[in-house]
Amino acid sequence: MGQRVSPHRTHATTLVRAWLQAGRRPGRTTSAAGGVALAGRSGRSLLLVMALVLAATLGTPPDLARGAPDQQPAPGTFLDTFTGRPPAPTPWRGSGWDVTVHSRNREAWDTLEPMAAHHGPDCAAPPAVHPTSAYDDAVYQCNDHVMTSINASGYGVIYLTPNQQLDFKDGEAVLRFDLSTLRTSMRDWVDIWVTPYDEHLQLPLESWLPDLTGEPRRAVHIRLDTFNNESVFKGTIYRDTVEESVKSQSLTGYEKVLTPSAVRRDPFELRISRTSIKFGMPDYNLWWIDSPIADLGWDRAIVQFGHHSYTPTKDCGRGPCAANTWHWDSVSIAPAVPFTIVPGDARWLNDERGNAVQFAAPAPPESHLRFVAIGTAMEVSFDGGASWQQAQPQPIRQGRDVLNTFVSYWTPMPTGATSVVVRGGNWLVGAWQARDFAIWSLTPPAATNAAAPAPDAPEE
Repeated sequence: MGQRVSPHRTHATTLVRAWLQAGRRPGRTTSAAGGVALAGRSGRSLLLVMALVLAATLGTPPDLARGAPDQQPAPGTFLDTFTGRPPAPTPWRGSGWDVTVHSRNREAWDTLEPMAAHHGPDCAAPPAVHPTSAYDDAVYQCNDHVMTSINASGYGVIYLTPNQQLDFKDGEAVLRFDLSTLRTSMRDWVDIWVTPYDEHLQLPLESWLPDLTGEPRRAVHIRLDTFNNESVFKGTIYRDTVEESVKSQSLTGYEKVLTPSAVRRDPFELRISRTSIKFGMPDYNLWWIDSPIADLGWDRAIVQFGHHSYTPTKDCGRGPCAANTWHWDSVSIAPAVPFTIVPGDARWLNDERGNAVQFAAPAPPESHLRFVAIGTAMEVSFDGGASWQQAQPQPIRQGRDVLNTFVSYWTPMPTGATSVVVRGGNWLVGAWQARDFAIWSLTPPAATNAAAPAPDAPEE
């Protein structure tokens, strides 16, 4: 649930001294206590991730905990600080957020490939880790922030989408979020899609990658990339499916201005208008993109935060590598225009698992049923199977293999409907599958995501 920001907190004087000596700007951190559990078939991967995280941690000066500033969000601003300190890593499906988890390989459709995810079984901070392979555990909460963890030997992605549109019709809008910076593989990365509401894809993906149905027709895409084994961001605009690179400064990796860390979360910022894009790390005055652009032709969009895994143990270069965990915090959108997301009660459907989804609330006016599926002739019923209609796929890039991948569906849904039944035909080598259902509507939600300021947690 979104929170108003809480007062700034500090660690002991010794940590302040260490930070000053190191010349680093403090980032937001987790607590540093805790241990590690190593058991079973995941033991080797746990040890590998521990070694990678510990190596970065040992090379990093002690970090200061940085709370959010002592002020309230301005009117029209969305802020989620992911407040919550469960005693163990806990699956997260935040109020007002859509969560979609995808893995390409068929053998990973029921259970993800195992990995060592950051935070110990008691939520102890990295280098502590815990084994995970369940879809529900791919996005989880510890210590007042959320993590995404996915390991895909073929291809996999997680998308987190808040129920807020970034609104720049009256000028520049700002998207800001805190993110960890440790990378355990260059084939594991994050990105941001900014896309007009009706044109977005539930699973957008660059066409050069080996899965899914391509990019949206119109969008702005900011992607973590690599230059000389360092981490840089690049931007792309899609104009009626035509790809246009945004002028960027891609020679400076963030490793040049900070020591990568799994426990410190640094601010990243996107500033966008119809005619300009700026993206970087304001605390370090590091801007990869700061460029005028031709008029986008649109000025309001949803925001999708992605975490991608593409055979992360391949092309390791200088040393061992493994699937990564990214730590997310303090997402803000200003100005923000809220819309409604109503989650379904089933992660995925097929003829064996069942073909019906119930929703937590009736569909508001102007609703669409949003889900992804693999199969042919997909149909939906909003009256318990009494009548059927064709599910409407979002546009698919020319040349994509739609018979062999998951497709994003976006189907008008009658006001007041509380369930859907799904059916379909087989795809090339198996039965249909559909998953990650939600109702989306431009109707504002009944309750806002704001809440009273949370008290400071005790230092650990």
